[in-house]
Amino acid sequence: MDRDSWQQVRELFDAVCELDSSQWRTELARLSADPAVIAETLELLHAQTLDLGNAREPLERMLAEPMGSELVEGDSVGPWRLCEQLASGGMGIVFRAERADGLYAQEVAIKFLRGKPGPRVAERLAAERRILAALHHPNIARLYDGGTTPAGHPYLVMEYVRGEPLDVHCARQRLDLQQRVTLFLKICGAVQAAHARLVLHCDLKPSNILVRADGEPVLLDFGVSRLLEGEDKANRARFFTPAYAAPELQAGQDVGVTSDVFSLGIVLAELLAGSGGKRQAAAAGHAAQAPSTLAVADCTWARALRGDLDAIVVRAGALPPEQRYPSVEALAADIRRWRQHRPVQARNGGRFYRGGRWLRRNWKGCGVLLGALLLAGAFVWRLAQAHAAAEREAKVAEQVSAFLVSMFEAADPRQKGARAGEDISAREVLDRAADRVDTELDASPEVRARLKGVIGLAYRNAGDLVRAQPMMLQSAEALAKAGGEKNLDEAAKQFNLLAGSYANNRNGIEGAKMARRALALLGEQPADSFRVAQSYNSLGLSMLSEQRYDEAEAAFQQALKRHELARRDQFIGVSLDNLGMLYRRKGDLAASAAVFDRSTPLFRRMFGEMSYEFWTSNTERALLLLDRGDIDQAVATLQANLARAPKIFGEHSVYFISENNRLALALIRKGDYVRARPYVETALRLSAQVMGTDSYNYSAMLETAALLAEASGDAAVAESAYREMLITREQAIGRNHPDTLDATLQLGLFLTRHGKAEGDALVERAHAQWLPRIPADSANGVRLRLGWAEWLMAKGRLQETAAALDALQEAAQNSPYTALELQVQLAELTQLQGGDAASVQRWQRVVTSAEALYGKDSVLVEGWRKRLQAARVQPPSQQ
Repeated sequence: MDRDSWQQVRELFDAVCELDSSQWRTELARLSADPAVIAETLELLHAQTLDLGNAREPLERMLAEPMGSELVEGDSVGPWRLCEQLASGGMGIVFRAERADGLYAQEVAIKFLRGKPGPRVAERLAAERRILAALHHPNIARLYDGGTTPAGHPYLVMEYVRGEPLDVHCARQRLDLQQRVTLFLKICGAVQAAHARLVLHCDLKPSNILVRADGEPVLLDFGVSRLLEGEDKANRARFFTPAYAAPELQAGQDVGVTSDVFSLGIVLAELLAGSGGKRQAAAAGHAAQAPSTLAVADCTWARALRGDLDAIVVRAGALPPEQRYPSVEALAADIRRWRQHRPVQARNGGRFYRGGRWLRRNWKGCGVLLGALLLAGAFVWRLAQAHAAAEREAKVAEQVSAFLVSMFEAADPRQKGARAGEDISAREVLDRAADRVDTELDASPEVRARLKGVIGLAYRNAGDLVRAQPMMLQSAEALAKAGGEKNLDEAAKQFNLLAGSYANNRNGIEGAKMARRALALLGEQPADSFRVAQSYNSLGLSMLSEQRYDEAEAAFQQALKRHELARRDQFIGVSLDNLGMLYRRKGDLAASAAVFDRSTPLFRRMFGEMSYEFWTSNTERALLLLDRGDIDQAVATLQANLARAPKIFGEHSVYFISENNRLALALIRKGDYVRARPYVETALRLSAQVMGTDSYNYSAMLETAALLAEASGDAAVAESAYREMLITREQAIGRNHPDTLDATLQLGLFLTRHGKAEGDALVERAHAQWLPRIPADSANGVRLRLGWAEWLMAKGRLQETAAALDALQEAAQNSPYTALELQVQLAELTQLQGGDAASVQRWQRVVTSAEALYGKDSVLVEGWRKRLQAARVQPPSQQ
C-alpha cells in the first residue's frame, strides 16, 4: 500500500472506530469510494477487535486467580534474573531484572500480570506485544519481550527507566510554569506518536510518567491496560486509575483518542496548579477544573493561568468526548499558541481578544512601525511642501531612500560582518512599509517606485527573495515606464539584481529575461558602461545556472571587456571569478586556474582576507584545487574560509551553510568520512532553518548527506537522502532542470548498484534529456557518460560498455577523478569479459593512480587494493 492510501486508511479508521461494528461498512461506503481502501480499513478494524474478543473468556479466568507468592528476588524467568521488587498493585508485581544468560548486559523492568491465562490468552498477548513493540519513541518505555512463568502467569519485559514520577520531579526541581509546559509538550508528543500507531494508553497519570535525571519524560505501561479490554466493569476498574480516567472508560464504553486527551487534561491541571492541583479519587467522573481555581497562595504564576490556560484545561478535560480536543496534537498546538501569544482555539475569543494577542506578539515591531510611519508621514509632508520644485523633490526622495537603506543595512551580508549575528527584527517594519507605499505616496509615483526598489533591496539583502522579487519587479517596471535617464538606469539596476537572484536559485530562464530587459532599457551606451557590463554579468550567471556554457562565456567576456576599458579593478576581479567558475564546470581546469591566479590575489590586495570579495573568490578557487586533485590544499583553504564566514556573514547565512557543505564534499572525496560528518549535519540543520526544506539549497545539502551515507556503507540513509533530494528539486526548480536531471541520475545509479530495477528508468531519462543540453566533454557531460557506462555494465551490455568507455578516453583526462573512474570501469569490464592477466594489470594501474591522487593510506585506495588482490587469487573459471 502506498503512502497516500495508508493515510486514507488512517483517517477512515479514526472516523469510524468508535461506532458499533454493525455501522462500519455503511459509514465507510459513505466516506470513501475506493474499495481497496475500505477493505484495508475493515481488516484493521477487525484486527483491533477480534483479538480482544478471543481473549475475553480466558482473561476473565486469569483475573479470577491470584498470582500467589511464587516470585521472589533472585528467581529467574527465561534469560532474566529478578533483582528487586519495584511495585505491587492491582495489575500485578513489577521487578527490576538483569540479563542472566551472559550474552550481554541489560537492565529491564518485568511486569507480572495477575492470574493464569487460558488456552487462547497467548494469542492475545502476542498480538498486543507486537503492537506495543512497534512503538519507537524516545519518550516511551520500550516493550522488549514477554511470555509466561512456569506456573503460567503472563509477564511483560520492558525498558527499565531510572527516574521519578512527574509530580514529584516538578516539586523537587521547583520547575516554573514554562518548564512545566515544556515537559508536558514532550509528553503530548509521545502520546501522539502512539496514537499515530493506533495505540491508546488508557491509564495516563503522573505515576506512569517518569522523568529521568536529564529532564526527559518517559511514559510507562503504554497499552498494558488494553490487555484486559472486554472485562466486566468491576474487573476492568483495577487496570486504570479512576481519578484520571475518562468517563466513557469508567462506564465500560468504547474509548478513543479523546479518552487519553481527557487524562492529559487532568495531568495538565495538576502540573499548572502546582501543589494545589492534586486530583483526588473523589473527583472521578467530574470534569477537569480550571487550574487557576486550584492553585494555592504560594503558586507564583497563578495569575498567568487565568484565561487561555484555564480554557485549554477545561476543554481537554470536558466530560462529553465531542467537547474535548479531537487529538493530542490539537491540544499541544493550542498550548504552543499560548506560548507564542497567539489566540488559542479553546477561548473562541472575539476581535478584541485576537487584537490583544497580536499586540502582545508584536509590541516591539509596533513601536518601530510607529516610528517608521512617523518618518513616512514627515517624508510625505515635506514632499507636499516642495511639490513646486522638482529638483528638491528628487533630493528629498534620495535622502529618504538612503535613510531607509541605512535602517536595514544590518541585514546586508556584504557589510563585512559588522552586525552579522544580530536578530533583525525590522522584518515586520518592512512588511508594514511595503503595505503603505501605494496608499501613502499616490501623488508621487516616481518616488513610490524608488521606495519600492529600496524596500525590495532590503528584503533581498536579508535573504527574503519571496518578498523582495515582487517589490523590485514593480519598482523596475514603474521606473522603466516613467522614462528619463536616471529612472532607466535605476530600472536596469533592479532588473540586474533580479537576474542574479533568479540565477542563484537555478531559475536561469527567468534570470536571462531580466538581464535582457536591462540591456534593452540601456540601449546605446559608451563602450565602458558600468551598467551594461553588469547586465552582461547577470546574463552570464543566468546562462551558467542552466549549464549553457558557451552563451555564459560570451556574456562574461562582454562584461570583462567593459570593466577593463574603465579599469574597474574590483569588477574585473568579479568577472574573472565568474569565468573561472565557468571554466571549472566546463572541465577546462587550466583556464580556470589562470583566471583565479589573477582574481584572488587582486581581492586580497584590495579588500583583505576578511572581505566578502576575497571570501567568494577564495571559495571558488578552492573548488578548482579540489577538482584538479590538490585535495589537501583544497581542504585547508576551505577550512580557513569556513573560519572566516561567521565573522563576515554570521552563522545563519547561506554563505556559512554552503561553506560547511563544500568542506564536507572535499573530505568525502578524500575518504575522510568521520571528519566530514559534522559539517554535513551542520549544513543540513542550518539550511532547513534559513532556506527551508523546500529550497534548492537544502537539496544540495541532501546530496552531500547521501554521498556520505553511501560512502560509509549506510545504504538505507543514502537512498532516503537521494530520494528526498530529487523530490525537493522537482518542486523547487522543475522536473526538467539540469540540476534535477543530475539528481535523477544519481538516484538511478544508486538503485542500480543495489540491484533495484527502479533505477533503470531514472538513468535512461537523465541520459536522454540531460546529455543533449550540455557539451559532451564538459565536467557534467563526462560524469553523465561515465554513469551511463556504469549502468550499461550493470545490465550486462558489455559491448556497449566498451564502446562508451573507449569514447571517453580523451575527455576523462581533464580531471584526475574521472581518469581514475575510467580506469576502474575498464578494470571491471576486463574482469567480466574473462581477461585474467589483463584484469590484474588494469587493477594494478588503478591502485597506482589512486595512491598518487589520495595517498597510500587512504581508505579509498585500500578498497581498490582488495579488488586487485581478489583478481590475483580468483580461479580462472570465475574470472
